[in-house]
Amino acid sequence: MTNFDDTTIEKIFGADDAENENPERFKEYFYKNRAFESLTAALPVRILVGHKGVGKSALLRKAYMEDEENNIISVWLRPNDIVDIKVMASGHNDFIMKIEAWKKGLLLEIITHVFNSSFGEGSKIVVNDIKGASPKELLSLLKRTLEEHGKSSFVNVYIDDIDRGWSASIEDIRIISALLSAIRDIGGEVDTVRFRIGLRSDVYFLVRTSDESTDKIERNVVWLRWNNDAILRVAAKRIVSYFKLPISDNQIETMSQRNISEQILSKVIDPKFQGKGRWEDRPTYTILMSLTRARPRDLIKLFHLSAKNAYRDRVQMIHTEQLQDALEPYSQERLQDIINEYKSEVPELERLLLEMRPSTKERRTAESYQFTTADLRRKINYALRHVNVTFTNGKVVSSGSIIQFLYKIDFITARKVVDNGIDRKYFNEGRFLAPEFVDFGYDWEIHPAYRWALQPQNINEVLDNLFK
Repeated sequence: MTNFDDTTIEKIFGADDAENENPERFKEYFYKNRAFESLTAALPVRILVGHKGVGKSALLRKAYMEDEENNIISVWLRPNDIVDIKVMASGHNDFIMKIEAWKKGLLLEIITHVFNSSFGEGSKIVVNDIKGASPKELLSLLKRTLEEHGKSSFVNVYIDDIDRGWSASIEDIRIISALLSAIRDIGGEVDTVRFRIGLRSDVYFLVRTSDESTDKIERNVVWLRWNNDAILRVAAKRIVSYFKLPISDNQIETMSQRNISEQILSKVIDPKFQGKGRWEDRPTYTILMSLTRARPRDLIKLFHLSAKNAYRDRVQMIHTEQLQDALEPYSQERLQDIINEYKSEVPELERLLLEMRPSTKERRTAESYQFTTADLRRKINYALRHVNVTFTNGKVVSSGSIIQFLYKIDFITARKVVDNGIDRKYFNEGRFLAPEFVDFGYDWEIHPAYRWALQPQNINEVLDNLFK
């Protein structure tokens, strides 16, 4: 039995972000997947793309930590480390000059790190002397330095959270595009320098569709995608490692979801949901999975909220009451997440999303959160009469472009009834399904994670409609 105070909650389920996690605990529960293998491949450029909350920083941090353990020269760059380079790049209208600004700034950072980490403090004077050098001269110096000092293996450069402050403006798109061109140029010139960068999927999508030259980086993209099964195993590994259960990683990989629930999740949460209505006696893990947006962080946040409720109620297990009490705040936080994340792209996003709540008439139907494309167009056109929606980058506003945007941010998901059930797709799995130009025959539904925030006055009704 567990006392769910704040310290214990974080030790069991982990921190919200990898940067603030205790390194030893992070190593214990880190879950390696195919994306990690692709990220650490011996290639000059790796661009890790995924939504916020899918674990991009965690994969980058784990790769960086392994470099340190193996005595590999590695450079970790975050926005505050390269703000001056970004400003310098922004000062040029010519795109080629933006690329050159990025190349020079990044090369200075890399050379500074190589000298200071490998050859002592006295080398700083040398670095100061080269600030006036051109990117071409810096490239030659870097190659010569690595060769002369026996460091001819490679240097890994990690760039994380580069899209912080992203506004989706034309200038922002050009800045990121120039950065990607710069790292491709450096990686092509110096084969011992390897870049590993994380980008949000919406940022990559706008850059990819706005700059014709980005077709050259497409082969370097590593998509970080999760399905519910993998997310469940991520949570299982955290619980196993905390309680020191005699269950190996290989066993977690091969166990059925039901066995994971009964043998692992049952250490912290009741395996059966005892609520009323359509949820009664359902396995709890199926409910948890239905509320995640293909992002491991969602499940961790839901566990955090439910465990805090258990501590409030002085119980040592998460029961149905504590999980149910977590649903509305969880939903409100997820809605606020996407508002914060994407309002720079659509300034009136909050009002637009609130207009998507079910009307009184829609709440009387079984499909209050499900739409055909025609129905969704009508609902959006009605919303556009009440909200002055604009795109920061000047994109034309229409029902089709709004559907594409809502799909991109995972507010809605694509759905189609097939022989063996319902085929659901997120934007990262089928970005061309949104019918701005062509209708591929999918219907749409508002993701369950947002429904309590849109309909807080009737929580039980949302529960009843969830599995329809």
